[in-house]
Amino acid sequence: MVDQAVNELGFANRSEFFRTLLRVFNRKPEVISDIEDFPMKGPSTKSAKEVLEGFKKVGKYSKGFLKDLEEGLRDSDYFINDLPPK
Repeated sequence: MVDQAVNELGFANRSEFFRTLLRVFNRKPEVISDIEDFPMKGPSTKSAKEVLEGFKKVGKYSKGFLKDLEEGLRDSDYFINDLPPK
């Protein structure tokens, strides 16, 4: 079932699927059965740069979160690393 969800939803691997699931659960544990993010969908782009810029544009995320996100995007097998060099 997990492998099917990983493939259908476009996750790079099981770990990324479970990380996303935990983030969603952590955000609204009291309404887990009614979360608007299900079914989860993969991002509409594989550009790490576009994903990072989208998060920055929202203006709700800390510098620490954005730094961790950038590191994760660089390490991901799913995203194209088109970020500028460190």
